[in-house]
Amino acid sequence: MGEPRYREYPIRAVLASFIKCIWSLESDGPVYDAVPERILPDGCVELVFHFHDPFRTHFANGESTIQPQSFVVGQMKRFLEIAPAGRIGFVAVRFSARNAYRFFPESLREIADGVVDLASVWKQDADEWTERVSFARGMNERLRIMEQALVETLCRNDRADRLVDRCLQLTEARGGQSSVAQLVSEIGTSSRQLTRRFQNAVGISPKEFARVSRFLCALRYLRDGKHETLTETAHASGYFDQAHFNHDFREFAGMTPRELFTFPNVAF
Repeated sequence: MGEPRYREYPIRAVLASFIKCIWSLESDGPVYDAVPERILPDGCVELVFHFHDPFRTHFANGESTIQPQSFVVGQMKRFLEIAPAGRIGFVAVRFSARNAYRFFPESLREIADGVVDLASVWKQDADEWTERVSFARGMNERLRIMEQALVETLCRNDRADRLVDRCLQLTEARGGQSSVAQLVSEIGTSSRQLTRRFQNAVGISPKEFARVSRFLCALRYLRDGKHETLTETAHASGYFDQAHFNHDFREFAGMTPRELFTFPNVAF
């Protein structure tokens, strides 16, 4: 049968500054025995259209469900696992935290840390786009349909929140090593206003996003082998000590830093 085929695609110029990646995964036949893939929080929002059999999602709290035909994964605060439940075929759009809110009409707080049916987000438009992607004749047509949906949605919903954008820019550039008090002082606003606008645009609070950013910084250090010891990695990433480091890993990844590279099939 062969391995499932992963592909990434060029992004149209009108969308290139808003989208991190458009990608697909396909198999020639059903896949039932694959090892579940553990997905760690990555600071992104994902939009997915299945055109074959939806996957099963296993959540950190032990719950499990079959994914909707089309859905949005909001800002994640805990890991989840996914496994194919038949023939694989989907195309997905990955948005950065800084631009996801421009494609959705309501607060992203409603979809944070969940797998949410697209019909709950795009309302009546969701069924039309999902059906068109499902019945498209090949990937090129699917991509054209996806791009059309994204352009129309961007034109209809696009709104820039420069306060939130600046907060995200500072948080990501510093690997989450700025307190909310520091951000408020630099941006020139109140903590209450920043938190409200940030939660609407990103889905989680500035403090929560900073924790995720710090965790991602630590993951990159571990992946690249930048430091000789875990303690060095912890301090470089902005953690108080090894215990603090381990605590966030258990919360976000469901494992310790030492277990990361022995755990089967982890995506980050």
